[in-house]
Amino acid sequence: DINDSGNAVKRGGVYNYATNSFTPIDTNATSLYGINNNGDLLGGMPFLINGTTLEQAAYKTNGVWHPIGFFPNITDQGACSPGQISENGRYIAGQMSPDCCDYQAFLYNTTTGVLEKIANPANEYSAGYAVNNTGLIGGWYDPQPSGTLRVPAYMTTGSVITAVGPTLPVLSSINQVGAINNSNVMVGDFDGRPFIYNLATNTFSAYNAPTGYDQATFTSISENGIAVGYAQNIGAGGSIEREAIVYHPSLGSQPVFLTTILAAHGIPSVNTFDGKLGTAIAISPDGNFVCGWENGFFAFASGWVINFSNMLISDCYATCPQDINTVSLTGPQVVNYTVPITCPSHPNATVVLASGLASGSLFPIGTTHVVNNLMDTNGTVLNSCSFNVTIDDHYCNPMNPNQTVEPITLTQFADINNPSSDTSQVNYEDFTAIVGHVMRGTTYNAKFKGLTGGNFSDFISVFVDWNQNGYFDPTTEKYDIGSLTNSTGLDTVELRGTIAIPITAQLGTTTMRVMKNYDAASNVACFIPSGFGQVEDYKLVITDVLATKNTSETNFSHFPNPVNDILTLSCKMPLTTVTVYNVLGQTELQTKPNSLTTEVSLAQLPTGTYFVKMCSQNSEKTVKIHKL
Repeated sequence: DINDSGNAVKRGGVYNYATNSFTPIDTNATSLYGINNNGDLLGGMPFLINGTTLEQAAYKTNGVWHPIGFFPNITDQGACSPGQISENGRYIAGQMSPDCCDYQAFLYNTTTGVLEKIANPANEYSAGYAVNNTGLIGGWYDPQPSGTLRVPAYMTTGSVITAVGPTLPVLSSINQVGAINNSNVMVGDFDGRPFIYNLATNTFSAYNAPTGYDQATFTSISENGIAVGYAQNIGAGGSIEREAIVYHPSLGSQPVFLTTILAAHGIPSVNTFDGKLGTAIAISPDGNFVCGWENGFFAFASGWVINFSNMLISDCYATCPQDINTVSLTGPQVVNYTVPITCPSHPNATVVLASGLASGSLFPIGTTHVVNNLMDTNGTVLNSCSFNVTIDDHYCNPMNPNQTVEPITLTQFADINNPSSDTSQVNYEDFTAIVGHVMRGTTYNAKFKGLTGGNFSDFISVFVDWNQNGYFDPTTEKYDIGSLTNSTGLDTVELRGTIAIPITAQLGTTTMRVMKNYDAASNVACFIPSGFGQVEDYKLVITDVLATKNTSETNFSHFPNPVNDILTLSCKMPLTTVTVYNVLGQTELQTKPNSLTTEVSLAQLPTGTYFVKMCSQNSEKTVKIHKL
């Protein structure tokens, strides 16, 4: 624990940041657990019963230690784990058991001397980890008789215990409210993700563990809303690797590493054995001091303290939402979001979209990264925030747990050409990063190869979600190409067919599924009926029919392709109209040159594939170009 003066406690004494000195624990105390801004200490004192010495919770105020005692009927198997002392010194919370097997949260009032068990008979166990100036406790309870599920909770006198979170945890049995400030804002972890819960607004916000880590938690929160904690991986043999994290809206929409913040302040590395800070365990109420310990067994690990000197967060920032994830069964989707501003020093500051799409825009299938800048009236960027919007199309799971993999080894369709392994043991291969481009009303050739597992016949079926409703309709969106017989997948045996793009196909990006099934064509897209075969998914971009008039290949020419900035077009007859479309069939630019040769600047277009439609009086031609 640590207070606003930079005085930090560890089990054996008090460290002073200003003097870089350490004061050992008093001889009549056994350990230290907490400190507040008054300098009150929370710790332990010996308790003797039946010849056995237990540790009881105790507190030191005005230089004097005071034990708080135990629940009634204490035995020599009793135990106590102090949690926290409130900033006003009035309350102490923790966990206590009078015997071997009844661990419950407790609340002790230092003014009245009343020790209260906080327990619900319907629950197995409970624990208090934190307490604020009103006596509101943060911790957990276990509703299961077997004692295997911790539910984050806050508790009040009278054994009123309230769960924190949208539901009961389902992925992790270790969950908690680890800290609570005097605004009744709580932090902890829920199903392996750090969270912040604001009791005043009944707002629960869960965050993601940083990339590269399996789980994370918040352990402490300051009065000005800065949360600290750690991200964690559990390796082979139960080894634990942690890295300290911090969260505040001015620092971004997700927790960031404390080492990243230090680097931004000119400290590029930390002097620990692994270059990591490990566990951040507490932040001072004013948000200036953070303390913790390096990776390694905590009883022997070195501790550390950071003083940010009012420079950890800014008073002027934009708050982006957390990442937005949604499933759309109808293709691209309109997404609305808000970016509130906190900026008392620049009351006229405004949010400007730096990249991505504005609120209310039609977001495409996939992930769009959105960046917003907070700018003053002079155009100076005061703060930036970012988040991702992911629109996911949802299709049935093609997995069959009892399936024997007989791989598809080649898929060719439109501009998709994907040879794949003949030894793959993966039932389902996600090739949606491979994108084909087709025009509705057009027929395309298709070719497939695959392993049949001997002198057997495997049938290829192709499903395409033309209406982009998230469902492969076997009556209107299925194509039976035929069968492969007695093939190794690498020989000359191949299957050819055609697929016509319906004139009514929905424009935009959709999913194509290729299914290989033994003995008969599959009538369903969700699993391999025979148990022998493989499934592959691809993306298709459907554009409109751009060419409808007679086309003479010799009338038109274009160069270069690929093109950097300037595309030169020519025709034997004057070009009346030139239109550039993106892969969704949307018009990017249009010009009417009325000349035999024209130059079109593509400099403002992003890198990607485009279609250029050239029209003269009697003919037209559409070509595909790639913009570098």
